[in-house]
Amino acid sequence: MIMKGKRGLIVGLANNKSIAYGIAKACHEQGAEMAFTYLNDALKKRVEPIAKEFGSEYIYELDVSNEAHMAGIAAKIEKDFGKIDFLVHSVAFAPKEALSEPFIKTTKSAFQIAMDISVYSLIDLTNRLESVLSDDASILTLSYLGGPKYVVNYNVMGVAKAALESTVRYMAVDLGAKGQRVNA
Repeated sequence: MIMKGKRGLIVGLANNKSIAYGIAKACHEQGAEMAFTYLNDALKKRVEPIAKEFGSEYIYELDVSNEAHMAGIAAKIEKDFGKIDFLVHSVAFAPKEALSEPFIKTTKSAFQIAMDISVYSLIDLTNRLESVLSDDASILTLSYLGGPKYVVNYNVMGVAKAALESTVRYMAVDLGAKGQRVNA
């Protein structure tokens, strides 16, 4: 039970088909305790039973584009868990038209939304959780082949995933000096 005694936050789990679900399942099977986030009330209905399945009563509303949600997450984690040993960032979004239209038709707004939700949220969330991350914490985010290579119709999300992978490298240097790890 390699994760026994470890506590973590899973951000972005949407349902039992999510990659985050598979990660949470593996962590649970290895003894980890977890808290989960949900984007809105519709997703809360899906996340609650999953949290229970993994023995967790800790679920928090977290829209990474909502300042009030982001400002309050560390205090909630500290109250319920104290420190956390791992963070799983499984968050990505781009407006539908940014995926269906040719890439060069990407609007500034769609580009900013994709970068803010898919990339900056990792930086922002990690920064806000800094006080509750254990000294040897692991941070994991999810990328995709569309970051380093062209994938048909992935468009602005490919650019966002490339930026996310670069962000991971820079964060790994910053946090690695403290003994924390960042991977995609």
